[in-house]
Amino acid sequence: MKVTINKIEIEIFQGAMVGDAIRAYYSLHGQRAPSPLPEAEDAYGNRVAHDGALTEGSRLTVNVSFLD
Repeated sequence: MKVTINKIEIEIFQGAMVGDAIRAYYSLHGQRAPSPLPEAEDAYGNRVAHDGALTEGSRLTVNVSFLD
C-alpha cells in the first residue's frame, strides 16, 4: 500500500503500522531509524501511536532530524 510521510509517498506492506512506515522512511533516505522513534502526526495534526494502523493513502508528518 502507499502512504505519505512528510510529503513523500512510500510503498509499504499491507498491514503496516506507523512505526513500520517511519522505519521505511528513514531507510529510503539511507539512514537508520533512531530509538526511540520520532513522534508522528496524522493529516489532521493528531499524534498517532507507533503501533497505530495505517490504511491506503494515510498521510503522516514526522519530525526528522537527519535532514537538518
